[in-house]
Amino acid sequence: MNVTRIIKNRIDEFQETEPIFIDEVIKDFMDQRDAVYVAINRLVRDGFIKSYAKGVYYKPRKTRFGEVGIDKRRLVQKKYLIRNDEILGYITGPEIWNNWGLTTQIPNRTRIAQKIRQKKTDDKINVVLVKAKGDIKETNVKALQFLDVIEQMDQIQDARREDTIENLIKIFINKFDVLDQVAVIEEVKKYQKRVKVLFGLIAERANIRDEYYLALLNYLKEDVQKGKKIILDVDPSVFNNNRTWGNGYATTSKY
Repeated sequence: MNVTRIIKNRIDEFQETEPIFIDEVIKDFMDQRDAVYVAINRLVRDGFIKSYAKGVYYKPRKTRFGEVGIDKRRLVQKKYLIRNDEILGYITGPEIWNNWGLTTQIPNRTRIAQKIRQKKTDDKINVVLVKAKGDIKETNVKALQFLDVIEQMDQIQDARREDTIENLIKIFINKFDVLDQVAVIEEVKKYQKRVKVLFGLIAERANIRDEYYLALLNYLKEDVQKGKKIILDVDPSVFNNNRTWGNGYATTSKY
């Protein structure tokens, strides 16, 4: 069987409009790359697949109303989140706020955290890439998203900080198992002290009783008590006036 036939059979396994990345097709043919590219160009010329961007193809879907192009939501997923079982990044920012019920804002761009040096944009599919705080693994994505929300809390314009905190406490209790909760403690070390303090206060309000979790939380508490005090502009009652995390509260007329 020639290379063109093998590549065509491999592409047949993809659904119509599904993004097809060259690395998904070329696997097992690294020593025949030129032949693979010739085969792909032939399939493009014959209309079997179409080129969307360099290294990205798709099988168009023909309907009575015309041709349906590439599925951009799946393109975002495969290009920036997970491909070939490898975690590439995770969704952060307004889309997570909305998914978790913290805001009614509907973002027009998807913000994705990756292990990159500086912010990037992909205007073609409305994606903004931001720098992730830690290494991204399947086991810590929820933890990183949770900590990102704490860090981004002041950006949620249609929600009071206190309401956001109360919702985060409920999420931490009801939607995170012990492994997720431990992962948050492990990942928070890579965030600024303010995030560590806010997480610690949220964690104590959650009242988790797992011994290993509590031991890690205690180590974190000892660490953040050192150095300059963090002043939080929230109603102290949301944390039961807890001031044991090296924190104080803004003394404004609001409280």
